[in-house]
Amino acid sequence: MVRVFVCLLCVLCGEVSGFAQDREETWKRCRGNDPDERLTACTALIEGGQEPPAELANAYYARGSAYQQKNLFALALDDLNTAIKANPDLIDAYGDRGITLTVMGRFADAIPDYSRVIEAYPKLAYAYYNRGLCYELIGLDDLALEDITASIEIEPRAEYRYERRGTIYFRKDQLDKALADYEEALVINPQYPAALYGRGIIRMKNGDLAGGGADVAQAKRYRATIAEEMERAGVRSAR
Repeated sequence: MVRVFVCLLCVLCGEVSGFAQDREETWKRCRGNDPDERLTACTALIEGGQEPPAELANAYYARGSAYQQKNLFALALDDLNTAIKANPDLIDAYGDRGITLTVMGRFADAIPDYSRVIEAYPKLAYAYYNRGLCYELIGLDDLALEDITASIEIEPRAEYRYERRGTIYFRKDQLDKALADYEEALVINPQYPAALYGRGIIRMKNGDLAGGGADVAQAKRYRATIAEEMERAGVRSAR
């Protein structure tokens, strides 16, 4: 009897060890870089019914991130909502939910999520920039300027942040500040179409028709739709 019991125990231990290895491998894929593998692995963990609440929240977050990566934003939002409900301290999920809501055009809804990220990580430049962008898109330019400036102070080598701030200054008719930001963006990336176009329009407004025209033409060569994009953003040669 003792020998039989010992053998049975060995079998059970082997099964438990195998299960642990399988679970570890599934979690590795759930946290991996490939979105399709993440979807499969995280779904297996969610549907397996074996995960404690904190780990289940992580699985929903990882699957939501994978859905986001595949541009399945409604599914991503559902999973990120579930992850946050299960673990309100899962800060990364707030960041991804903010991005998802932004892409879905729900700018006002995204702002509290970015604020939650900033509260936890006050030096995270992307959260300030994204919140600033959302403020801008709902017409709160002054708040947008504060956040975009904060993002630049934290991470000053991103040309698109200077251009975005410059465009807000342009709309506020603060053309000297706008020009300085477009110039700074072009120091970082001389081929950045939006900054070239904005600088060109300001140059023409300031009487430098040749220099401004050259900037605008070059911007159009880099991106054929840049004039329409900047017009929509409020950067126009005449008001």
